[in-house]
Amino acid sequence: MKRIAIFGVHLSYWTIYFLFTALYFLILSSTGTPETQKVSGRLFQFFWVANVIPSLLGFYIFHYLVFYKIKGSIKWYKIVLLSVGYCIIIGVLSTITLRFTTVYKFNINHFFDLEVIIFYTSITTCVALIHGTLGLFMRAFFDWFNLRKEKELLREQNHQIELALVTAQLNPHFLFNSLNNIDILIHKDQEKASNYLNKLSDILRYMLFDAKAEYMPFDTEFHFIEKYVALHQLRAANSDYVKLTNGLENTHGQVASLVFIPFIENAFKYSSSYKEGNAVQITFTSHENKLSFTCKNRITQTNEPFTNSNGLGNELLKKRLDLIYKENYTLDIQEENGYFCVALTIPYEAN
Repeated sequence: MKRIAIFGVHLSYWTIYFLFTALYFLILSSTGTPETQKVSGRLFQFFWVANVIPSLLGFYIFHYLVFYKIKGSIKWYKIVLLSVGYCIIIGVLSTITLRFTTVYKFNINHFFDLEVIIFYTSITTCVALIHGTLGLFMRAFFDWFNLRKEKELLREQNHQIELALVTAQLNPHFLFNSLNNIDILIHKDQEKASNYLNKLSDILRYMLFDAKAEYMPFDTEFHFIEKYVALHQLRAANSDYVKLTNGLENTHGQVASLVFIPFIENAFKYSSSYKEGNAVQITFTSHENKLSFTCKNRITQTNEPFTNSNGLGNELLKKRLDLIYKENYTLDIQEENGYFCVALTIPYEAN
C-alpha cells in the first residue's frame, strides 16, 4: 500500500474518532441543564488530556512495536504481558500528565487518594488497550494487503520471466543448433543422439510445466541446469568448454525456480569461443544457510555486455530477485581478468 494511502487511513481514523467524541460533548454541554453544561465542559477538557495521550501512544506502540513482536513469533503469553505492561505504563504516564495540567478542575486534594489514582489509571489503561488493539488490527491489514500485492507482482514477474526465457533463452537458434547436432549424432552414435534428444525434451518440459512453482528443490533445478549445459557442450569443439561444479553437500533445500538459468544463458550467449577450455565456469557452494552461485564466461573486446542486449537484462533479473528475496540476497556483476563474472548469494536452508 502506498504511503499516501496509509497516511490517509490514519488521518481518517483519528479525525472521525476525535470529531465524533468532541461532537458528543458539545451536544451534551449545549442541550443539558446549566449544571450539566458546566460539568460537561469540564469533562470535555478532561477528555482531551486523559484520552489523547493514551490513545495515541497505545495505538502506535501496538501498531509498530507489538505487531513486529507478534510477527517475530514470540510466545503468546509474552505478547500478552508485554501489551499489558505497555498499557499500564501509558496509563500511569497519562494520569501523571493529568495531575499537572491546568485543565483539571476537580478537587485537587482528592487526586492523591489511592482510589482516585487507580480509577484514572484504569481508565487511561483501557483507552490505551482499546486503541492499541485497533492499531494492531490496522497494521495486520496493511501487512496482509502488501503481502497480497507482492504475491500478485511475483506471479506477474514469474510469468514475464517464463515468457522471456522461452523467447530469449530457448530461442530458435538454440533449438535449431541442438536439433542439428543431434541429427549429426544419429549417424554416428544413435544411443548418444537419443540421450541428448531426451535431455532437450526434459528441458522443454521443465520450463513449460514443472518450473511454474515459485520454489523448487535445488537438486531438481541443478539437474535441469546439467541438461542445459550438456546441450551447449555438445556444440563445443573443446571437451573442457564448460566447467560445472556443485559444491553443496545437501541439495534438498528450496530455491526460486529458474533463478540461475538467465545468467547461465547469457554466459553462453556472450562467451568468446566454443573452442576454448573453461570458457564458461559455473559453481555452486553453500555456507551458513547461504547458497552462492558464480558464473563466469570468457569475453573478448568484440563482446557486448548482455545488459545492452535484447535478452534478459539486469533490471528484469534484479526485480525478480527483489520480489522473491527482498533484501536477503546479494548480486555482484563485473568484468575482471578477461571474464564476465556474476556472483549471486541467496538464503538456503537444507531440509
